[in-house]
Amino acid sequence: MAEELRYTADQVATAARELREAAGADEELFTAAQVISMLDDEIRLLRERGFTDERIAGLLFGFDICVTPEQIAQNAPSSV
Repeated sequence: MAEELRYTADQVATAARELREAAGADEELFTAAQVISMLDDEIRLLRERGFTDERIAGLLFGFDICVTPEQIAQNAPSSV
């Protein structure tokens, strides 16, 4: 049986962006709560590896995403 092809999150994100552009659609914008929800798996992984919400907020700030540690605490499910 042939192995199912797999794609990276970057490939999917690039495809989504390019398809929206091809369709002439406006760029999507997200609130802090939506961003945190979208990054739930990544935030959970960082927490499991000992990162605090303060550190996670700092990492996101490096990507020009301004969320507070309090917003992360309120909107990301607990890793426990």
